[in-house]
Amino acid sequence: MDDLKIIEYCLLGNTEEFSKLIDKYKNMVYNLAYRMCNNLDDAEDLSQEAFLRAFQFLPRFNPTYKFSTWLYQITLNIIRDRFRKKSLSCVSLDAPIETEDSKIYQQHSDYTNNPEEVITQQEKIKSIEKTIISLPLTYREVIVLRHLQGLSYSEISNILKIPTNIVKIRLYRARQTLKEILNER
Repeated sequence: MDDLKIIEYCLLGNTEEFSKLIDKYKNMVYNLAYRMCNNLDDAEDLSQEAFLRAFQFLPRFNPTYKFSTWLYQITLNIIRDRFRKKSLSCVSLDAPIETEDSKIYQQHSDYTNNPEEVITQQEKIKSIEKTIISLPLTYREVIVLRHLQGLSYSEISNILKIPTNIVKIRLYRARQTLKEILNER
């Protein structure tokens, strides 16, 4: 069943249908929240709040847009609010991270039989993750959405409600900043 049908059923009073949207998008929302705050507990809280807010404002959903774009917007707005209020807790970036993504990185690394290469690759990944988390929020958003979530420029433009050329400029500047920081290390 497509998203618009599910939303229609929810708006007609069958609110249990919303769980289908949660199941479909929970990984997307959690992954975005985690990549933006680098904290498992905060990512869970942010994800739950995003779905609660989406459910609450479902009558305002504009069906000319994709539900996923709208949900990205809600999630990013919640993250921005939390950063402004400074209520996102800080986690040591040196702590080991156990996520689905780290398992993926580990699987790619396991293709080489050289343990030294595996460790070097994992250190590079940790360094990049630390650097992304240290970026200003506007740069972090575009890096996460483009490179970690795999979204197109137009999708990012719709989510952030900015022109595509501004997305490209922010992405360019974010990449330059990343490059400078990584070169310093």
